[in-house]
Amino acid sequence: MKKIVSIGMILFAASSALAAVAEPTKRVVVWDTKSLFEPPKMHPTTQCPAPGVRTIYFEGADYEGQPTQVFAYYSAPEGTPPAGGWPAAVCAHGGGGTAFPDWVKTWNKHGYAAISMDLEGHLPDGRGHEHSGPARIDWFGDRDLPDTEQWFYHAVADVMRANSLLRSFPEINKDKIGLTGISWGGTIVSTTAGVDPRFAFVVPVYGCGYIHESDNDGLAVWFPPKHMTEKQFEDYRTKWDPSAHLPYAKMPMLWMTGFDDPVFQVDIFSRSAKAAGGPSTLCMRGRMLHGHGVGWQKADLYAFADSVVKGAKPLPSLGRPEFDPKTRIVRTKATGNLAGASVHYTVQGGKWKGRYWEDIPCEVWADGVASRSPLPEGVTAFNVNAKDDRGLLVSSEIVELGK
Repeated sequence: MKKIVSIGMILFAASSALAAVAEPTKRVVVWDTKSLFEPPKMHPTTQCPAPGVRTIYFEGADYEGQPTQVFAYYSAPEGTPPAGGWPAAVCAHGGGGTAFPDWVKTWNKHGYAAISMDLEGHLPDGRGHEHSGPARIDWFGDRDLPDTEQWFYHAVADVMRANSLLRSFPEINKDKIGLTGISWGGTIVSTTAGVDPRFAFVVPVYGCGYIHESDNDGLAVWFPPKHMTEKQFEDYRTKWDPSAHLPYAKMPMLWMTGFDDPVFQVDIFSRSAKAAGGPSTLCMRGRMLHGHGVGWQKADLYAFADSVVKGAKPLPSLGRPEFDPKTRIVRTKATGNLAGASVHYTVQGGKWKGRYWEDIPCEVWADGVASRSPLPEGVTAFNVNAKDDRGLLVSSEIVELGK
């Protein structure tokens, strides 16, 4: 089996068969980026201490006419910063999450400064605190309120403010600050990517855009006809959902999830990656539990970050799979040092949640991969997954047959 030869960063920059080609969709930017891009006031606190990290409050967006305070953990790696300063990461948690010191320390171990803040108006121990912003109410349950009083507005604003804070620290390289979010945090950072161009890279995990087009009943219930007036729905689509903002996201993005994710199905996840205005790389595992620790422990994430801000070897890339209806063989162009690949497919239709996926091994050639056997009759959707010689995973976009 002939393996693909290694490529340089120049190919990685152009690797995204997922980069959007459509015109940007209509959007409304409600955030005052001029204000949010200014370094916020910060002060230390003794509340909820954790070993090895600093506990701080920084000033968030105004809420009901008063500045908010955002609780966060921050730390830089031990030792002398590299020339130009440490690269860094802003970490946005998911629903029911909070600021996580272990998240910060994990990034530290990989050579990054990091900040993890609470985005739901409380402390890590569950208590509220003075001058907090609004708490999350279900899925946009505060949609009757003015824009600047809604939780999602403040979550995105707090992420941008965290970026502004890190950029003011002398030990940090302000041109090498990335962003990652898990679950709800993945949706938050997907929107932020199109509003704050200062981020060097963005990694949504599980969460994504096109939530209003999901066939997951747990998501669909929050949209018309059961919830939201037509005006509220228009506001959601143009102001909050990442699909309105992703075409403006020009930085490299890595999209990580599992095919059986119980909340954000792979169809809208793959579409979100394709909608981004810059290079996108998909990483979709056959089975990946939905959780914070799982979402920040994958080696693919840090290898991707290193390739963007440290000049490290990039992840491989996969083109859109091509299906021959006569032979039923799947072929995909690829770049990178691939060690193996497989076609991931399902014969089930209907709702995406709960579909069963199977694999067909692929041969790896100099210019791509090809399935070793035909796709079975009745396949409804498929993609290609591949691992490189480091064991790092990348995925192609999903192809739906019959569409």
